Amino acid sequence: MSEVELFGLMGTNRSIFSTMFLCGVLMPLCVVVVAYLFRNFSSAIRGAAMVSALIGVIMLTFFTMAAQNSFFMMLTTLSGMAAEGSESATRMLTSANLPIGETIDPPSWMMALSMVQIVINLCLTVYVFLFARWDK
Repeated sequence: MSEVELFGLMGTNRSIFSTMFLCGVLMPLCVVVVAYLFRNFSSAIRGAAMVSALIGVIMLTFFTMAAQNSFFMMLTTLSGMAAEGSESATRMLTSANLPIGETIDPPSWMMALSMVQIVINLCLTVYVFLFARWDK
């Protein structure tokens, strides 16, 4: 792999982190804002909006997992580039204390943390749409 492909991997890296930001920060914020705006509607409308938001949270689960997997596939590709002699890839991996020429898998805590976040988002979505008291 060439140095040009290394720059392509760096671009992929940025898109992965922007996806993680959208999934982990903006989606829960939007759910709360929409629930607040819908607070005076009937239970049926709030329930329908809640179901839509729950589907969105579940879909974002897939996007989050795909972003995590893409990140570690990128690291594995970078490791392969370093094994083939790319000095830039070797420097990047060495500075991050990552192995050269090996498959780099995500740590198990990362998957557990993602699952905890999804459960919290699902519970928060149900709460803010159906049970939250906004008139305090």
